[in-house]
Amino acid sequence: MNDYGAFLKGIEGARSFVIASHFSPDGDGIGSTLALGMALERMGKRVVMYNRDRLPENLEFLPGAGRLVRELSADARFDMAIMVDCAQRKRISEEFAAHQGFGKLACIDHHKLKDLEAEITLLDDCAASTGEVVLHLMETAGIDIDVDLAQCIYTTLVVDTGFFRYSSTNAHALEIASQLVRNGASPWEVAKNLDESYPASRLRLLALSLSTLELGMEGKYATMEVTQGMLKESGAGMEYSDEFATYPRSVKGVEVAALFREVEGGVIKISLRSKDSVDVAELARPMGGGGHSRAAGLRIRGTMEQAKSKLAGAVEEALKNSKS
Repeated sequence: MNDYGAFLKGIEGARSFVIASHFSPDGDGIGSTLALGMALERMGKRVVMYNRDRLPENLEFLPGAGRLVRELSADARFDMAIMVDCAQRKRISEEFAAHQGFGKLACIDHHKLKDLEAEITLLDDCAASTGEVVLHLMETAGIDIDVDLAQCIYTTLVVDTGFFRYSSTNAHALEIASQLVRNGASPWEVAKNLDESYPASRLRLLALSLSTLELGMEGKYATMEVTQGMLKESGAGMEYSDEFATYPRSVKGVEVAALFREVEGGVIKISLRSKDSVDVAELARPMGGGGHSRAAGLRIRGTMEQAKSKLAGAVEEALKNSKS
């Protein structure tokens, strides 16, 4: 599924595209959407770039960000829809899943995926980000990587490697980053917007969330919470808690960390992180989640306590198995 030439052949006959990524968008999903959309336009294609949710403020600096649309006309017709950084139509939106105007459905991703809904897939789980997959696709197609494309792809790398700190960071990722900077990407512009332009409400929310820190399982499991009450008290949006899961993982001795976030509709969104021995993607998969070995997620319908109780059993078993 990582045959770049075959993927290009699979999409070459299409003239009109909709490019879309998952709801609650992050820098990899948005950066990949924008880069792929701009690249297809340079190949003479007609492109619409879609995401159900409002773009996070810290991603508004990306070239082409203002072109993202949040609705698709029911009578719109496209030769192909391409999902980036996800592989299930409902993870994009109910509107996208129900749309009848897609000739073919394709997927570009870098996750290890169990359920694929696409007819044409480009999956490279050795890539540090979906944006890296898009970059190699553009290179295969002979597209010049200009400043705008470089800025979008560099952002995907920064987000999915945690500014080149996570285990997904390797020599290849650093080499690509170096090349993107030579092509015009600005590390300071990306860092300033992603990590140094938060509203004060985000720090107030972080303080409230840190106060819920709990350690268990002999100090190997740490959790934090974000509730609707915290959002109201701090004045912050839920999107500002996206990276909070790294805080419980940063505690010495912790192997698995979980951030429990109370979203609307009686659902608890759980972000999982691990350090060395537990594959959190495998931990999440039986409960309908997935992701990477050191960063994954899932959703559980129920109360905060029900979600914490259900996950605790799975984490305990995973920690036990990691010793053997």
